[in-house]
Amino acid sequence: MTRAFAALAKGDWSAAVALHPLAPVLAAELVLGWVVWGVALASRRLLSFRLDGLLLGNLAALVALWLGRVATGTLPW
Repeated sequence: MTRAFAALAKGDWSAAVALHPLAPVLAAELVLGWVVWGVALASRRLLSFRLDGLLLGNLAALVALWLGRVATGTLPW
């Protein structure tokens, strides 16, 4: 994931997706979360939503991707 985020930072989307297909999705979630947090701070509002579903969904997707790559022998080294 670190190498995929580094590739995203360089603008190399194809390399990022090849290294980890979920990297662009997680990067977008991080940016969106940062924006929502900043808007909440600027408007002095308390964030009152839970992230349990999002976190469990991300975990399930990461585990499924990892298991699929292990089963097919396509883990990037």
